[in-house]
Amino acid sequence: MDLRGFDKFTLVDYPGKIGCIVFTGGCNLRCPFCHNPCLVFDPASQPKVTEKEFFGFLERRKGLLEGVVISGGEPMLQPDLVPFVERIRKSGFLAKVDSNGTFPGRVKTLLHTAGADSMGIDYKAPRAKYAELTGLDEPDLGERVAETIRLALEAGVELDIRTTVHKALLSEDDLAAMRDELSAIGVSRWTLQQFNPVEVIDDDLPQAETYSDRELVAAARRLGSDVRVRGLHGHIIL
Repeated sequence: MDLRGFDKFTLVDYPGKIGCIVFTGGCNLRCPFCHNPCLVFDPASQPKVTEKEFFGFLERRKGLLEGVVISGGEPMLQPDLVPFVERIRKSGFLAKVDSNGTFPGRVKTLLHTAGADSMGIDYKAPRAKYAELTGLDEPDLGERVAETIRLALEAGVELDIRTTVHKALLSEDDLAAMRDELSAIGVSRWTLQQFNPVEVIDDDLPQAETYSDRELVAAARRLGSDVRVRGLHGHIIL
């Protein structure tokens, strides 16, 4: 596993659990709002964490931590992800895998082989705008993400479906279309995430007008009672 970052404690990345989070290098998408551009473009610039170091840490945290979040970058690009998740779960920890959802075949293998207790899947745009928003010109991107979500639902995995929202990228009409698409897949709970104006791929986004917390909460209420809002620091504000 190409591990390129490690937070030893988190209360927000695995909702409802005390966990840690490890980051993998590399991603197939180029989302303008991505706040881990170093992991996308130059993962080797980040300190490498060996599996020996990581599992040694977990051994010392038994009884203190409940779960491990594997994020990125895009973990599904890692050829050793399945045995890595297997080892986490066999060590007595819950495993949550974050993904952009564009590799449903690899997700199916993961779920049928190692399993996962939870998945965080980004639903980034209405299906018709997926290629435009993610910088990857492949017409079936949105459908691949939908298939990943279906697989996770069929496997009974706890799901955190979330969308990072910026006014320059997603209108309220876009959000309404996404709500309809997610409902058709079978997703009830959906989380809108406030845009984080830190280092991102598109340097113009932090200067562009976006939704205030109040506007995002109001939009969520119009979309339905099962739509939540996650604020800048990872906490649910609706």
